Amino acid sequence: MTVLLSAQGLTKSYGPRPLFDDLTFDLRADDRAGLIGPNGSGKSTLLRLLSGRDDPDAGSIALRRSTRLAYLAQDEEFAPGLSARDVVLTALAEEHVEEHERQTRTAIILTQVGFTDPEQPAAALSGGWRKRLALARELVRRPDLLLLDEPTNHLDLPGIVWLERLLRAAPFAYLVATHDRAFLRAVADEIVEISLVYPGGFFRAPGTYEQFVERREEFLEAQARRQESVANLVRRETEWLGRKESAQRSKSAARIGLAAKRREELAELKFRNAGTGAAGIDFVATGRQSRKLLSANGIAKSLGGRSLFSNLDLTLAPGTKLGLLGPN
Repeated sequence: MTVLLSAQGLTKSYGPRPLFDDLTFDLRADDRAGLIGPNGSGKSTLLRLLSGRDDPDAGSIALRRSTRLAYLAQDEEFAPGLSARDVVLTALAEEHVEEHERQTRTAIILTQVGFTDPEQPAAALSGGWRKRLALARELVRRPDLLLLDEPTNHLDLPGIVWLERLLRAAPFAYLVATHDRAFLRAVADEIVEISLVYPGGFFRAPGTYEQFVERREEFLEAQARRQESVANLVRRETEWLGRKESAQRSKSAARIGLAAKRREELAELKFRNAGTGAAGIDFVATGRQSRKLLSANGIAKSLGGRSLFSNLDLTLAPGTKLGLLGPN
């Protein structure tokens, strides 16, 4: 399948700490990939680099000729004073299309994302509708590859289901960064995890999220076994190198060089495997046995003369698992 985007040797650091180093991978025309990674691993930074918003410290990004690349950021920004229609029309300003086609494409995409009043001021939209408008701004350009950074942020449940269906039926490839596992299961055919625990800085596997987790555990277990094996080899080489001076004269330069390389490999494995550990924090070992963690009585709230809710009573106790739903 055609390669749309190729990243070669990407390196990016903030201060002394690298987010990723020498990262190399391709995105192809049939890719429907999820991007995951620990907090602070650089998912958003990577998407900004791929989209051309930021520059890497080293490495290069090549986009196939004539490929249309679109990028949906976490936070939406619209110029002041624009309506929803204006925002989408502006996205087509540099397209070589006639005015009636611009108007038609804008009307169609706004309807597809759910707008019934395209003259709504963009600045007055809720978070969920701002997200839909930002997506419409990217989709109207008919991308070949779409990069999405936490696209379910601010969307209500119907909005998330709508986005899942849109992506599954999409004619374009996409790479989506998300913490939402249910969304990931619904839209991704392969998973890419960026983390310094992997050689090359990432681990990529086809299949569902659950299949990815199985393959990741197999890889990390094999990497841990490799560390143990190399540690044993280094131990034996260290004993050999430490023999008396008369024996050292007979040591081959090749074997000494190999021992040095093994020590370097061991240091690298220790660094990567150290990142797979988890902190042992116990949030329940305080000795307190409170029956009520939070209690609200008769809560009401209005905005702009419209009642959002009233007479709301709510109690949260230890062990409560409460989901909060509602339309944007």
